[in-house]
Amino acid sequence: MKHTFLRLTIACGAFFVVAHMVYCASDGVYPLTENSWSNPEFKKRFLGSYGFDMEINPKITSEEAELLGVVAEFMNTDTGEAIRQLEAAITPETSAAIIYTIGSLYLQEGELDKAIEHYRTSIERFPNFFRAYQNIGYALVQKGDYAGAKPMLIEAIEIGGGNGTLYGLLGYCFLNTGDASFALDSYRQALLFQPDSKDWLLGKLNSLLDTGMTQEAIGMLSDMIEKDPSNANFWMMQANAFMGESDYEKAIANLELLDRMGGNSSRSLALLGDLLLNENLPHLAVERYKKAAGFSELGADKVIRMAEGLGARGAYTEAVALVDELTSGRTNFSLNEQLMILNLKAEASIAMGRADEAASILEDIVTQDPLNGKALLSLGDYYRSQNDLENAMIQYERASKVKGFESKGLVALARVEVTLKDYANAVSRLKRANALDPKDYLEDYIRRLEAVLRSS
Repeated sequence: MKHTFLRLTIACGAFFVVAHMVYCASDGVYPLTENSWSNPEFKKRFLGSYGFDMEINPKITSEEAELLGVVAEFMNTDTGEAIRQLEAAITPETSAAIIYTIGSLYLQEGELDKAIEHYRTSIERFPNFFRAYQNIGYALVQKGDYAGAKPMLIEAIEIGGGNGTLYGLLGYCFLNTGDASFALDSYRQALLFQPDSKDWLLGKLNSLLDTGMTQEAIGMLSDMIEKDPSNANFWMMQANAFMGESDYEKAIANLELLDRMGGNSSRSLALLGDLLLNENLPHLAVERYKKAAGFSELGADKVIRMAEGLGARGAYTEAVALVDELTSGRTNFSLNEQLMILNLKAEASIAMGRADEAASILEDIVTQDPLNGKALLSLGDYYRSQNDLENAMIQYERASKVKGFESKGLVALARVEVTLKDYANAVSRLKRANALDPKDYLEDYIRRLEAVLRSS
């Protein structure tokens, strides 16, 4: 199939990461609003009449025309009866138009697979069938099969010429399959036919952002915000675009204004907190995080990750306060969430010099999660700091048997053995550690210990 209307270049999508969260133009599948089958106007516009352009659609016999006239009265009142009468009249000679009409009735009923089957049959009988390709494309869009819909929509455009709906749906398919450059071309075409379509405008915006054309996106969003200043999504998208340009002050200004307008959400507040944290303003960040945590749709894991972001900036007091606020009055945390909370509190206690408090938390962690290598190592470090080498070695030994922590556990054991002047066992453990995860410092450590052994 030809792609004459498309540019033959594809640009990679550009997304921006702030702190621990990723905010993109959209999450997953991009929604359709005004151009969905639930919209009666779109449905009417898309299906059109049951008349046919003879150059790109099949001819019908006089008998078939009469049949359609009889069945027409049922098409809006009793679709099932209309389908029954049409299917009863099918013969090997029946035109593709009748088969297509049955498919369209199934499409209206939401029976997508049956609709697609009839459309494909109609194409077999009339290969150059514009409307059949068009409707297969849309049915596949409804099923979420965007890759399958693309060639159908392209063929419809090649056969019958494009219109705003076809180009827009094609852009939608390209966008949802990661072909943002092709999507942008298609949306530009769609907007020539339907310049006020919200779906195609938002699709173009997302395509601009995904292809890194942020300056054009920013300008486009400024116009849209001027026309609809209460649309929180526009402010959010423009903030993302500013971030793509590394203009964090403007991104913050957008989100602060959105907050003052009452258009905030857990997502916008969390993003604002991330940006403030990146600007080394943890005290301002925690205010937004706390506000974001008040939204019921924000899961505990996301609140905990906000707190981890604060901890990474050294704001442990604020991090623990945020978690304490989250956990107050709640007991329905998953095991994973409980462990995330305990890990954060342990790290905070260690960082703030509260060794005994940290050890107690770490004991809780390894009780609930005996294969938590990080906690086992930290607990071993605590016992070692207390000169309780026996218990330190027990924890290190346990860590050395946890996948991903074998080398670190062995090195920790070796260091205790060096303290005990058991150089031979220390060298043996270090060699095993180095075989698992080769490091220059380990090789140097081994050489120095072997020198000690030779001199003793």
